[in-house]
Amino acid sequence: MDTYVPVPASPSALAVKGAVQSSTRPTPLPSKISIPVLNYHSVTIDPGNVVVISPAKLEEQLMYLHDHGYTPVSLTTFISLIEGKDVEVAPEKPILLTFDDGYIDNYEQAMPLLSKYSFPATLFISPGMSDQEGYLSWEQIKKLQEAGWDIQPHGMTHPHLPQLSADQQAFEILEARKQIEEKLGTTADVYCYPYGEYNKTTLKLLKDHGFRYAFTIEQGNATNQQSPYLLKRLFINGEEGLKSFIRKLSAHD
Repeated sequence: MDTYVPVPASPSALAVKGAVQSSTRPTPLPSKISIPVLNYHSVTIDPGNVVVISPAKLEEQLMYLHDHGYTPVSLTTFISLIEGKDVEVAPEKPILLTFDDGYIDNYEQAMPLLSKYSFPATLFISPGMSDQEGYLSWEQIKKLQEAGWDIQPHGMTHPHLPQLSADQQAFEILEARKQIEEKLGTTADVYCYPYGEYNKTTLKLLKDHGFRYAFTIEQGNATNQQSPYLLKRLFINGEEGLKSFIRKLSAHD
C-alpha cells in the first residue's frame, strides 16, 4: 500500500557529459524472512460476526496446520526467526498464532484445542478489561500462560489511540505493560494496536520506551523488511471456510 515506485531517469540524465558517477551503492536489504501471523479474536458461536470463529472451524484450521507441516511457534522463537538468529531447531514452515482482546472463550474454547495439538499462541490483552463480563480473569490468563501462551499488551482499555493525547497514550501503553509484567512475571515488550490504529506519537512512545515489536492489522506475512513497529498479520474471518483459509496462507508464502 505504501510502496514507492521510482520514475526511471531519462537517458540524458544518466549520461551528462563530464559528470562524475557516484561509486556509492545503496545498502542491500537483508534476505527476506517471511512468517505468517494469524489474527484471531473470539472463539464461540456467533453467526454473521466475522471476528468470531466457531470452535469447530478453529479445530479444522489447526488440524490443517498440523497435517501440512506448519509449526506454530512461541513469540520468543518468532522473534529469533524474524531476526535471523540461530534457533535450536528451525521449523520449515513456522507460523505465529495470535488472539486479540482477551475474550473468556480463548480460555474455554481455544486453549483446549491448541493444547490438543501442543500449539503455543500469543494473546494480546487489555488489562483494564480483565474480570469484566465476557473477558478473561487474571487467574485464567495465568493458566493460559502456563499452557504455553505468551501474554502481551493491547492497551489498558482497548482505546482509539490516535484520539488521545500523548500522555493518555503513554498511560494506555505503559500501564498495560506494567500490569502484565507485575502479575505474570514476564516481559511484555511486544505491542498490538487496538483497532489497528496508531499515529506518529504512538510509534515514538513505543520506540522511546523500549518496545521491540508491534503488530498491525495490515494484511500480509510479517517480514524482517518491515518496520519492527508495523508488522503485518493475516486476519482470520470466522465466516470463511477452510478453502479460503488455505488460499490466505498460500497467497503469502
